[in-house]
Amino acid sequence: MTALSCAELMTEAEAEYASLPLDTRKGGAVQLRNLLLLPPEGLKTARVLLDAFGDGATQDLEKLVPQLRDLLLVVSDNPKALTAEMTDWPLGMYLRVVGAWQEATQAGEARDSDS
Repeated sequence: MTALSCAELMTEAEAEYASLPLDTRKGGAVQLRNLLLLPPEGLKTARVLLDAFGDGATQDLEKLVPQLRDLLLVVSDNPKALTAEMTDWPLGMYLRVVGAWQEATQAGEARDSDS
């Protein structure tokens, strides 16, 4: 029996559960990871932040920006670079990026998927 390779399985998981590459204005790039590839604490934090959007608390626009920022930082593979990028983002930019991330990382949808 052939042993499973954790490295190969991780590569397959990363390909299957697509992340969204985001180029910053300073020339760097970050990956906004799929929820299914977050470590347990990151997943827990992301779920709390996402659940807050559904409970009506986001009607207060002053609270929405920090919640969206925190969500993006949790899913980012490089929070430091993303923090520097987001310093002057208006609410509309957060909404566009989170919407693009949600679309790109829908469960079962690989980046190169035909569906």
